[in-house]
Formats: sequence, structure tokens, C-alpha cells
Amino acid sequence: MDFLINFVIITLFISPIITLIHESGHAFFLKIFGAKVSEFTIGNGDILWSKNNFFIKKAFFFGGRVGSKNLKILSKNQKTFFYLGGVFFNFLSALVLHILTGYEFLVFRNYVDSFIFVSYLTIVINLIPLNTIVGATDGKQLVELYRN
Repeated sequence: MDFLINFVIITLFISPIITLIHESGHAFFLKIFGAKVSEFTIGNGDILWSKNNFFIKKAFFFGGRVGSKNLKILSKNQKTFFYLGGVFFNFLSALVLHILTGYEFLVFRNYVDSFIFVSYLTIVINLIPLNTIVGATDGKQLVELYRN
């Protein structure tokens, strides 16, 4: 039963927070480089709730997206920061909690440890260049950026 409860808490609460942090990293770099954020989405599927350009979708525990209509104004280096922004924010949040809590890898004492582990896992998954059912990972977008 503990496994099921932990799985539900990680899926429904921790993963969306990690996604919010990740997508905030992308949005942060868009803003500092002068591009407008046209879409900030948590989840996939039909829209569950929205306000302005912020959307929470029904599968809010699975992925997200930050979009900009004027991404073309960014240089290649700026796009690199944009694509790595989510990973960078995930790393910073996990590292700060890692240091503050004395996290031990694969030792789950509480949900903060789960947050740290899932954040590190999110970083690795996002850096692998592949297409997923919700689109290309940040790593795949970087490969495409430098391939062209």
C-alpha cells in the first residue's frame, strides 16, 4: 500500500511541481532575451484550467510546454540557453534541496528526497535526444538546432 500511496503523491503532486520549475526555466530565458512567452502549459490533453497564456491540462502530471511566436529573433546561443533553461532550473532546485537536506542517492526518507530524485531523473530524460509521445525532448531540440 505504501508504494501505491507514494506513487500517487509523486505523480499527482511532485511531478507537476517539477514540470512547473522546468517550464519556468524555459520561460525565464525567453524573457531575459526579449522574446514573448505565448504559451506556458503544464500537462497534456484537453485544457482543465487556463488564465491568459497559462494552461493546466487534464494530464497535468505528464509534461509541459513553453512556446513563443517570436523564437526566431533569438540567436543560436540564446536558443541553447532557452532549451537548457528547464534542465538548469531543475538542477538548481534539486541541488539546493540536496545540500539543505543531506540527500543520499536512492535513499527515500521523505517526499523531499523523492522530489530531488525525480528532478535529477527529469534532467537526464530531458537531455536524451529523442522524440516522445508529447514531442521532442530538450536534448533532441538542441541536436536539431546545431545540426541545421
